[in-house]
Amino acid sequence: MTNNIEPSDISIGVVVPCYNHGEFLEESVTSILNQTHKNLQIIIVNDGSTDNTGEVAQHLTTVDSRVKYMAFSENRGKWCALNFAIAKLNTVFITTQDADDVSTPDRIERQLQCLLETNTSHNLCGFYNCESDDDVNEHRLKRKEGDLPIMSSDELVQNVLLGIRTPGINHYYTGEFETAGASAMFHRNIWNFGIRFNPPDIGLRVLNSEDSDFNFRVTFNTARSSVLLEKLYCYRRNTSTNNERL
Repeated sequence: MTNNIEPSDISIGVVVPCYNHGEFLEESVTSILNQTHKNLQIIIVNDGSTDNTGEVAQHLTTVDSRVKYMAFSENRGKWCALNFAIAKLNTVFITTQDADDVSTPDRIERQLQCLLETNTSHNLCGFYNCESDDDVNEHRLKRKEGDLPIMSSDELVQNVLLGIRTPGINHYYTGEFETAGASAMFHRNIWNFGIRFNPPDIGLRVLNSEDSDFNFRVTFNTARSSVLLEKLYCYRRNTSTNNERL
């Protein structure tokens, strides 16, 4: 995929869709700006917010030139915001982050390393369940060291198939180790292949999770997914990330 290129030279795009999460947006984007992997393009998409999302996003563009800002005049849905921004990126790899969540400092570096070591084109990592700001602060600066713990490809396929076949499972199922759907990092070739985030009632809908739907279809269509068995993402609970139109 990226022969004869140093990992630090590989460009990665990060899309941060935001609908009325201006309260958390600066913290979320700052966690991306502070990643150990520096070659980043960051796009904040204001999905018709009615709070201070626009002001916060505009400020972040002045803080770091890697941050770009796009805005919809009305709420179109997270799936639309993701597709719109990804189409504007020209990076080798692409990932996303919810505007109320936080990445640990080496999340992108470790996921990229996993993609390169496994020669896969789609990767997910685990997450910390955070019920409060104290929980986020407990985990946000944690760093990982040493070899990458990676789920075997056979185990991954078996778990994902079980998840799609089992009623009540509403996420990209990887057994006892839970992955963060919004953490998916994928090669641009997947986008070129034509896989997009879906609106409601199209494709493998998994309740209201556009992330899980996308990740399922990537795995089934490419057979080149990997899971890094590390928690590198702080998932903030009870902040209504998915209250935007799906």
